[in-house]
Amino acid sequence: MFPSLLLPLLLASGAQDPGVAAPKPPLLQKQWAERKFDAIDRSLREWCSGDSAGFEAQFDSYFRTAQAWEADRNALAQWRQQTPDSLAGAMVEAIYWRAYASQLRLGAVGQLPKEAMDFYQEQLGRGKASLQQVKAQANACPLWHSLNISLQLDGASSRHSAARAYLDAVLVFPNDPQIHYAMSRAYSPRLGGSAVQFDQFARRAVFFTKSVEGGAMYARLYWREDGNGSEAIQFREQRGLPEWRMVKAGFEDLLQRHPQDLRGKNKFASFACRANDRETYLKLRQELGERIVPEMWPDVAGVDACDRKLGKGSAAASSPPQAGGVNLRS
Repeated sequence: MFPSLLLPLLLASGAQDPGVAAPKPPLLQKQWAERKFDAIDRSLREWCSGDSAGFEAQFDSYFRTAQAWEADRNALAQWRQQTPDSLAGAMVEAIYWRAYASQLRLGAVGQLPKEAMDFYQEQLGRGKASLQQVKAQANACPLWHSLNISLQLDGASSRHSAARAYLDAVLVFPNDPQIHYAMSRAYSPRLGGSAVQFDQFARRAVFFTKSVEGGAMYARLYWREDGNGSEAIQFREQRGLPEWRMVKAGFEDLLQRHPQDLRGKNKFASFACRANDRETYLKLRQELGERIVPEMWPDVAGVDACDRKLGKGSAAASSPPQAGGVNLRS
């Protein structure tokens, strides 16, 4: 075993995917605990035709929380022996090795000692090998592709390798959000990319998804990129990034398809506040009323501060709202 001085990485659980319904109960975790491999195989077919990211999330959460590494590794070996060509088995194994490798991550990969780096890459390599064993079935499920991109970016592969994997993926599943989310990490300013690179990628993702999503993918990607403090998306410059006109149009397309998405409406209002678009903000706040989802509002632009800044209440009612905002390119 690797020296115990390497503490496990405490990964924050990711926010629910924009525009996606609440996760299903953890049936997959129950099936895994009972070693019902056939049932997981059947379940995967349903997840792959819907929200395949939910399949990944349940196993990723289980492995990182339970940390029963040896027992789960033995179960994966048993599954592989019983059904060597199981697509679900290979993807669960890839998720396992990625979670196992994450124990070594106490910061940027490049900051790991050489011994730790070698061990980290070895575990990710096992995850990649699991996927490659069932590559012939890759086009049966978009999750294979998003996992492949994720492992490419987590490992020693270059961004170009991940970009090639991304292009292969969008040729088959152009509208799968998780594929675009996975690749967006390569351009995230928080992970070594730049605002320009991220925006260029977001626009390319809109091109691939426009026939189904309209401009929603632009808003989805910036939603996922949003954070707190210095990582909160801002609209500071007249011609800065992101472009508020595209973010706004993206959220309108998203909410047209998912009108009951309370999280999406809260995030849209939060962005409208930061863009100083008073008309849009007041319209959304009237629709939201008291149905505030606090985690959708960053600490630098909480709902109370936005209400004060943009005049929600009696002051707003007494005067017609004016459209404001920045980044409104012609």
